Amino acid sequence: MYLKGCGLYMKKMILPGIFALLYIAFIVVYAVLILSSVAPLAWKIIIGGLILVTAPMMVYVFIQRYRELKKEEEDDLSKY
Repeated sequence: MYLKGCGLYMKKMILPGIFALLYIAFIVVYAVLILSSVAPLAWKIIIGGLILVTAPMMVYVFIQRYRELKKEEEDDLSKY
């Protein structure tokens, strides 16, 4: 479904969305590999926890970018 006036906005959101999803998937897989490795439990908790903390940060950055692009799109539409 194509919405008139949303073409450029949607194109700007594709790449950040793909990047965010790939980054989160990579971080989660990496954390699972760390947690399933043969290492002391304390190291697993520290390293796995630090890695898993970055995934929500990426979601936050993506949401901020989404809001920024949405505001930019609304500003552009108000000019006409």
